[in-house]
Amino acid sequence: MLSLSSKVKLLYAPLYILSCLIAHQALAKDILIAGHVKNTKGRPIIGATISLKQDGSNITTTVFADENGEFIFPPLSDGAYHLWAQGWIYQTKKIDFVASENHLETIVLDDKTGDVARQLPGDILLAALPERTKDEARMKNLISKNCTGCHSASFPLQHRFDKDGWTKILTHMSKINLVGIYNANRKNGTIESHMDELAAYLAKARGPEPSTMDFSHMRSPPRGEAARVVFREYDIPVDTSEPQDYIYNPNDGRDWSYGTPSKFFGHVGVHDAQADFYGHVWFTHADSSRTLTIGQMNEKTGAYKGFKFDEPQGYASQAHGMTRDQDGVIWFNSRPAGQKGVRPGLGRMDPKTEQMSLFIPPDSMSSTSGTIDVDSDHKVWVTAPDGALRFDPITQTFKDYKSPTYKTATGIVSVYGLAGDRNGNGWWLGMNQDIVNYSDIKTQTAHEFRLPADPTSLALQTDQEKEYYKSFTPPDFNTPLPWAQGARRMGADHNGHLVWIGDGFSGNYARVDINTKAYSFVPTPSPISLQPYAVAIDRHHDVWTNFWSTDAIGRYDDKTKKWTVFDLPTRGTESRYISVLEQPEGMKVIIPYYRTRKVAVMTFRNQAEIIKLKHEFKTKISDARMPQN
Repeated sequence: MLSLSSKVKLLYAPLYILSCLIAHQALAKDILIAGHVKNTKGRPIIGATISLKQDGSNITTTVFADENGEFIFPPLSDGAYHLWAQGWIYQTKKIDFVASENHLETIVLDDKTGDVARQLPGDILLAALPERTKDEARMKNLISKNCTGCHSASFPLQHRFDKDGWTKILTHMSKINLVGIYNANRKNGTIESHMDELAAYLAKARGPEPSTMDFSHMRSPPRGEAARVVFREYDIPVDTSEPQDYIYNPNDGRDWSYGTPSKFFGHVGVHDAQADFYGHVWFTHADSSRTLTIGQMNEKTGAYKGFKFDEPQGYASQAHGMTRDQDGVIWFNSRPAGQKGVRPGLGRMDPKTEQMSLFIPPDSMSSTSGTIDVDSDHKVWVTAPDGALRFDPITQTFKDYKSPTYKTATGIVSVYGLAGDRNGNGWWLGMNQDIVNYSDIKTQTAHEFRLPADPTSLALQTDQEKEYYKSFTPPDFNTPLPWAQGARRMGADHNGHLVWIGDGFSGNYARVDINTKAYSFVPTPSPISLQPYAVAIDRHHDVWTNFWSTDAIGRYDDKTKKWTVFDLPTRGTESRYISVLEQPEGMKVIIPYYRTRKVAVMTFRNQAEIIKLKHEFKTKISDARMPQN
């Protein structure tokens, strides 16, 4: 064990000197802000997104309009507010006001003129790509699998280029890896071998001529339960510690008319996130920094604290995966920021004392790598480059489990997603080979099975392509075969007998029985465009995921076999993780935004709670005219 509590630096960003102001605001009286959203013809805009940010705050609160176009926020403190209302096909409306009492707003949204695609979520754009012929469906499949691994689908598809322009975009894209590093020698065989077809297809769909895209079957904006939730998004301070030029970037994803933002300007890095038992949200920082390994946000005030493990040359260790154990302790993997001689380890944060410790596996074992979880026996599992490690917090010892298959004819197996199940076993994924690994702690052995090819995608390929891909060597784990399942991250039901795998490239869950190892597939409502990434399971056995191709999350009810899609208020979230916290007062869903450097917390309201708020609102404002049902 290497204890670094004495080296932990507590970092307060100057921006958050506002904490004094926020503390003062907490003493102010609560008010209700409500209203109606309609179009220029007076019709309600169902599912309109209405966001509020108090002047000087780093917290944005968002609600949605119901079937009558009505909305109401939870109680907020009085003060000066910035409001913006948006709809998929409408122009953004911005209103500033000062509220000292309950406040009513009637909002009229104008129709969007010109190309509305720029402000649509990525799954809508992906789903609308044409598939009138087998060749079009084949191109759409390649775009779904190859143009969503580094960003939401809306990032490239918000633009229009002719064939020559798309060729340049595809060529450049083929040279860039997951984290945006350009390598002129990098070869992406999938893109290069289909370059002419892909460029021609995209030029027809997103080119200067009338588009071949079909939006007639797109999913609806939030309704019902999805329109009753409340989002609170917390801005994380931009990291300016690296020696590079940071310029002001006005697009942080909140105004959809700006489109999906770039990931530059220090606005990235927030990877995994968990809520503790004491009103804080914790997150890992996965990019190079001199100041930050993990961070903490106060849910009520938005006050920020940063913590780091020191490394040579003034760097902070990066962190990637994060989990919370049964006692509320936060665990994360710590990895070097490109520094030689620094070995990755397992980080522990006690939220009550804010003391961090670092545990390093012995040199005889592999180091830690990307993802982490806790099993039902309170043991911490963390991935290693060639398998998984099991850590006992009591004895502070590691046990390693090697993947049965580590090297193949087409390259190294990339270990990523991981889960600890109710039997105390660990599960981990060889994501570029669709291999599912699992331990047997009784015999201290590891085993595997391989998920089969996605039959829908496989059926689209020509015989020539199937022959080509027999000898295909991908440049990295993020370049899949056209029929890959894309087993990315996973979660275990600690109250049940299942582990669930987010198959990001084929758009489904793999549902695995931990006892029999039998598995089946559960497709999302739109497998081509709603692609699961990480997985979290709540106490009701509902399975949650973030869709990495778009700005939305999903919940699957295995009892009713139904999906619910919840839209995120920001464009370009590029979420890599999702977690839940269940307490007597209700459940929270936590979503980190990697590309736009925020953490979102989603909470729930039922219809009775909203009716109660409307009644309270109506009794305190004479012209509200808010209905009671």
